[in-house]
Amino acid sequence: MTATAPESSAAPPEPDDSPTRVLEPGAGPEAERRGRLDVADQVVEKIAAAALAETDGVGGASGTVDRMLGRDEAGGRPRVTATVSGRSVRLDARISVTYPSPVAATCDRARAHVVRQVESLTGLGVARVDIEVSALTHPRPASAGRDLA
Repeated sequence: MTATAPESSAAPPEPDDSPTRVLEPGAGPEAERRGRLDVADQVVEKIAAAALAETDGVGGASGTVDRMLGRDEAGGRPRVTATVSGRSVRLDARISVTYPSPVAATCDRARAHVVRQVESLTGLGVARVDIEVSALTHPRPASAGRDLA
C-alpha cells in the first residue's frame, strides 16, 4: 500500500540567489543573529571535576596526615585545570584512586566520562585529558546516619 501526500496549493519556493553562508552543523540561519557563546575555563573545570567525582574508584577519604604534609590538599576530591582554545579544550586533572581499584582502568573510565560530560554540556571538543594520580585512598565510609525511608 502506498500513500501520497496531498498536494499543496502554494507554489514551491523560488531558488535564493543570495550567497550561501556556511555555519556550524545544526546551526540555522538565525544562529548568526543570536551571537556566540564563550565557555569560561572555570566552567569546564567544574564540569570535569563533577564528572570525575561521579566515576567509581575516583576519590576517597584521605588521611589528616596527608593533608598536613601537603600531599592531598583537595581532601580526596578531584582537581582540574582547563584551557579552552577556540572550540576545543585541554584538561589536566589530579585525582586520588580508592584502594584496591585498578589505577589504569579507573583512569580510562574517568577520562571517557569526563570527555562525554564536557562535550555534551558545553559543545566543545576535548582535545586531551591528562590525569595524574596523586594518592591511593581508602574508600569513603558509608553514611552512619539513619535512613528515613
